[in-house]
Amino acid sequence: MKVPGNQSDPDSASPVPIGGKRHLIITGCRGSGKSTLLREILALPYFSGRGPFPGFTTRVVPRDHVELTDNLTGEAVTIGSYQPPAAGQTVSLTPGNQMTPDLSGFLGPGAASVTRAIDSPAQWTVIDELGYLESSCPEFCDAVFRLFDRKRVIAVLRSQSTPFLDALRARDDVFVYDLDRPVLPVGCVIMASGLGKRFGSNKLMADFHGKPLISRILSATDTALFAARIVVTRSPEVESLCRERNIPVLLHAMPYRNHTVHLGLSALLKEHPELTGCMFALGDQPLLTRETLEAMGIAFSQSYQNTSPASSSAIFRLASVSGDDLLIPGNPVLFGSRYFEELLTLPDNQGGNVLLKKYPDSVRYFPVSDPLELADADTPAELEQLKKAEFIR
Repeated sequence: MKVPGNQSDPDSASPVPIGGKRHLIITGCRGSGKSTLLREILALPYFSGRGPFPGFTTRVVPRDHVELTDNLTGEAVTIGSYQPPAAGQTVSLTPGNQMTPDLSGFLGPGAASVTRAIDSPAQWTVIDELGYLESSCPEFCDAVFRLFDRKRVIAVLRSQSTPFLDALRARDDVFVYDLDRPVLPVGCVIMASGLGKRFGSNKLMADFHGKPLISRILSATDTALFAARIVVTRSPEVESLCRERNIPVLLHAMPYRNHTVHLGLSALLKEHPELTGCMFALGDQPLLTRETLEAMGIAFSQSYQNTSPASSSAIFRLASVSGDDLLIPGNPVLFGSRYFEELLTLPDNQGGNVLLKKYPDSVRYFPVSDPLELADADTPAELEQLKKAEFIR
């Protein structure tokens, strides 16, 4: 199976995992923090030092004009002018909507800025922001579409419905993050009940660069993405470590994997019956990152809030993609609430794989930027390999 998106793109190892999509669109109402989020993304180590990125930035001067500034040259041009309401006309509550497009700005320096971005050797283009004025100039809209066809784009869009903005959001290669639709409440069960037979000892407490191995998943899941989390374990040492860190933990002596799933999910639902999904993560993937888990959770929320039944029934599973586009499934897996009843009644010694096999068409594979995030440590030799791999990632 192949994952959609430009997997051959040399910049596909970006730390902004967007579900196999080529572009990221950030949208939301005025004041929702779209530009702030964009700045935080561009401050990530991957992007830091690579800018300035080609593209443009628009700015509204209230009751005066809208200007477009080229990110590379700094050249600014007016693309909209304020038109005060006529006598007796109702004043718009959205001042920006009182701007009249300036086509000369779009057709001249505006279009030149887009062409400059297309011709640039840079892989990424940044746009902040696109609004309703652009729809008045089909030539400029066509240039932006060509830009999306040629480059990878991070764009901020106003939360409005115009033919142009709607078409951008509807592209198959675009991941849309809507700040007006917050992340849904998702729980996390950390599966830490293995006996470590192949490892020869309690591998979750084995040293990984000065800390117990399980510390890595505890740090990766320490995020506001999760409304609640719990560690389910048969190890008193793991229990003690979690209690020292004030992390909810459940110590048990049940023998099977289905017991771990049942105990963890039941405990979360008892305190948080409103959960719309639950992620099941393993305790022995030390290179799994918080950023990947957050991106996967955001993708789940955006899909779940889609009105289509197919979207609300999706099961998200982390995966990597090999050089020949072969998909390699991994963990964790995020199930929507519609699967909770079945998760609570799994057959003895069976885990969530039962549902992955039962509902294959509902599984959506969320690609990681680094396949090492999926690697687990079943033996001391594998643990040593992962220790070394962290320094050459």
